[in-house]
Amino acid sequence: MTSALHLAGVVERAANGPVLRTHGGGIWELDNTRQVRKFIGSRVEVVGELSGFNGFVCDQIWPAGQPRPSVFKFRLELLLAAAFVAYGLYAAVSGVVSVLG
Repeated sequence: MTSALHLAGVVERAANGPVLRTHGGGIWELDNTRQVRKFIGSRVEVVGELSGFNGFVCDQIWPAGQPRPSVFKFRLELLLAAAFVAYGLYAAVSGVVSVLG
């Protein structure tokens, strides 16, 4: 089980996409998302998980020194599961009504 890692540094542009250069000299390849790209050239804090040798998958990124923003994650899997359950209930009730009616 992996735990979230909190890093701080500067987001820079590199040949393979954005990287986070930390104060201690570490360089982490970040996922190339719009959320990350808008911080190129900025000092940031990131929370996420290590991926491979020097990859880092960001769960959150925000300007350094600012309070950590609250997290709202839209869980598509839960929405789809709820839709299937609702459809199953609808189909079952419709079947019973058509047999009785």
